[in-house]
Amino acid sequence: MNESNDEKLQRLLEDGNYSSDELLNKNGEAYKLLFAALNKEPEKGLPYDFAAKVIRKITAQQKQSNELKYNIVALGVFIGLMVLACAILTFYGSITWSDVLKYKWIFLLLPLIFMLIQYFDQKLVKAKLFRNTNT
Repeated sequence: MNESNDEKLQRLLEDGNYSSDELLNKNGEAYKLLFAALNKEPEKGLPYDFAAKVIRKITAQQKQSNELKYNIVALGVFIGLMVLACAILTFYGSITWSDVLKYKWIFLLLPLIFMLIQYFDQKLVKAKLFRNTNT
């Protein structure tokens, strides 16, 4: 069906002056159903702030994804710096790897403490800051 026929069908349906012979083909019936559906009012509309809620949810998900990436990178950098510090101390200092391994629990707990600090910073401090600026 070309554009002129589409426009002709639309004009016929909008005017309401059409006979059933003009709408015998499937496209005509489809247009008739489409116009009937579009003329009905929705039973229950969306809230006025629906778009704002959707945008807020999407930005929150993006922010959470960015924060997770940041935390993974920060943890990797933190662990890398700890390994680099241990390597420098063993190569240029007077300690050996066996001396470093005596404190293995400290080196295992430091990244965990770092992750907990980051987590609580984001959940408690930043959430409170953003909550106060939005109100």
